[in-house]
Amino acid sequence: MGISELLSIVKAENLDTPVINGVGSLHLDAVVAEQTAGGWRVYLVDERDQVIAPTLRSFDDESSALEHVLRKLRQVAKSRQSMARLNARTDASNPPSS
Repeated sequence: MGISELLSIVKAENLDTPVINGVGSLHLDAVVAEQTAGGWRVYLVDERDQVIAPTLRSFDDESSALEHVLRKLRQVAKSRQSMARLNARTDASNPPSS
């Protein structure tokens, strides 16, 4: 997989746009891919734009790294959907008092 293919899938699935080699905007749970001298690094960032250490993975080639980026983007989207459903149930069971 190349960058253009990844971005096409991201657009089609309405996923967050990843940050690739410094291009893109960092935000909570942003998926970041960086090319290094020895390959690629992929990770998520926290609310302070710091690497979430347990998410850091290294890859030898671009294709493997970008496939991992896509998996992470889908996981982040699924997690947000789950949290939205949970929050909706919580809000429904706790109506505002008048």
